[in-house]
Amino acid sequence: MSQTRSFSIFNGTTTGRDMITRNKKNISSEPRFNSLWLPVLTGSLLFSLVLIFWWSLREEDRADQHNLVLKHANKLSEDIQADMRSRIPALKRIASRWEFNGGTSESSFKNDAEHYVIDLPGFQAISWTDKNLYVRWIVPLAGNEKAVGLNLGFEENRKIALEKAESTKMPIMSKPIDLVQGGKGFIIYFPIYTKHGFDGFVSAVFRITPWLKHVFRTDNIPSEISEFKISVTIDEVPVYTQTGWKQLQPGYFDANSAAIIMGHKILISCRPTKFFFPHHKNNHALIALLIGSILAILISFIVQLFQKTSAEAWRTYSTQKTLEFEIENHEKTTKDLKQASAQLTLAAKAGKIGIWSLEISTNSLKWNEKMFELYDVPSDINPNYETWATALHPEDAEKAKAELSAAVEGKGTFDTEFRIITASGEVKHIHAAAKVERDAKNNPLRMTGVNWDITEQKNIEDQIRHMATHDTLTELPTLKLAKDRVGLAFAIATRKELMTAVMFLDLDGFKNVNDTLGHDAGDMVLKEVAKRLLSCVRKVDTVARIGGDEFLIVLNEINAKENLDQIAAKIVKSIAIPFAHENNQVTIGASVGIAICTPSCAKQDIERLIKEADDAMYSIKKTGKNGYAFAENDFAKNNF
Repeated sequence: MSQTRSFSIFNGTTTGRDMITRNKKNISSEPRFNSLWLPVLTGSLLFSLVLIFWWSLREEDRADQHNLVLKHANKLSEDIQADMRSRIPALKRIASRWEFNGGTSESSFKNDAEHYVIDLPGFQAISWTDKNLYVRWIVPLAGNEKAVGLNLGFEENRKIALEKAESTKMPIMSKPIDLVQGGKGFIIYFPIYTKHGFDGFVSAVFRITPWLKHVFRTDNIPSEISEFKISVTIDEVPVYTQTGWKQLQPGYFDANSAAIIMGHKILISCRPTKFFFPHHKNNHALIALLIGSILAILISFIVQLFQKTSAEAWRTYSTQKTLEFEIENHEKTTKDLKQASAQLTLAAKAGKIGIWSLEISTNSLKWNEKMFELYDVPSDINPNYETWATALHPEDAEKAKAELSAAVEGKGTFDTEFRIITASGEVKHIHAAAKVERDAKNNPLRMTGVNWDITEQKNIEDQIRHMATHDTLTELPTLKLAKDRVGLAFAIATRKELMTAVMFLDLDGFKNVNDTLGHDAGDMVLKEVAKRLLSCVRKVDTVARIGGDEFLIVLNEINAKENLDQIAAKIVKSIAIPFAHENNQVTIGASVGIAICTPSCAKQDIERLIKEADDAMYSIKKTGKNGYAFAENDFAKNNF
């Protein structure tokens, strides 16, 4: 009776008995069910949701690509700032030595200037301009002959910068100018004041194009396969445009990053080329569209199948033929479902996506083949909630479990990243997302979700962070990181009431290595020096490369001056040991200046402590090189 009443709902006033009677009269006569609209409507709604989800993933992918371009622009901006942070103190030391000595000889000036011109590409020239604004000495002379004897006041931008540097007694950078030697550039003026008064300027002339090529390392990447093209303006004046920039159309993916250098705005614009997108393309949107479309079709087919099966079930009461037809139809449906399931599995494998389903009431899990591979679990194991939970990295476990619980309770979504530790000890970074299925009373039934391995856009991030704070040749920390370590050393000295020391080391005779044996030999020496310096200090200390042949050593937790004597002597002795390069032996020395800070002086300026060490190093240079000396600061006078 209940079956007869149910049939009446589908077909108006027709009853099961009427159906049976009609089948007896004409077994080939079958009722018609006009129910196609429901699967069509279901499929249309599901496919609309799939399209919305695909569009959101695609837009997210586009945003990620734009962020990558922006990160590259920011990195270039940071590279410019890092380069200038390296150059400006080095150039300032030329002026400081002049002031400290009350003057300098032409040969000494040219020797120092030549050192920086060779080691730091991008300089057009380094010159001395007298107080009447005439260029007197210039390095290198070749290619800069026109500048010798030139009055720099002939052009407004130069004159304004010179007057400002003289009046403020501070280094001043000019606006972009047309160089006398040709091309675009700018000049940084370092005023010189001795005890006799104003003594002119040390002028550093930058040729913008080779300077930026060095900073951006564009010569290392063939232009025809570069992922980005770059354009630069200084104070809104175009100064550098990479070959191919103008052939690219401006668009959504363009990104800008600004660096403020000595009050001037340097704007770096990045535009991706056609080689960028294949290397940074995310297939999640396409995979979602494929899987979603298959699911929409599958569900629509299931809805249609359900209706059709229901109708055919009633026909089994008519004749054996109807029963046979239902069995045949069911077999066909089973085959179609298997094919659809195989297609879904193939799509998941293609996307390297692990698919899982958690029965909340029993905490049992169902995994596809990729999930077993991701978690390094044998495929004959029946996974459950604990299988997943025990694999979580201890530092991520609490957060991941809390987010899963919040999703089950309807207080949040489960779309997160966490680390797992496999049975072999490998640590993997996993991105996971899931959706909760609920009953009519909103009680959670099961969760269905996906996992994919993102361990590799994570290792790359770590490499980028390392490159930003370490010298590429020696792998030592840069000046910025070394200053951070000095600040940390101050804090430790204050807390433990111990001393902190900074050693400023300059290699003696290193220029001769480059001049006679070439830069390959120089690079070998620098790398070997780094190893020897590290062997002379403790693990808690820091060795940094801050210039061409200049190193900074930060020493923590020093008990007595004798400790520093021992370390400095060990360093000088270690550097003096000959270096072997091919069939040659290279001998250099080291001049070391030491500045000491106790807990009572730990609040002083970091730059001041480094400068005191630098001054002490130059006192060794003057007295014969290849030795060490302590800075004559207040602490040294009162305690040693």
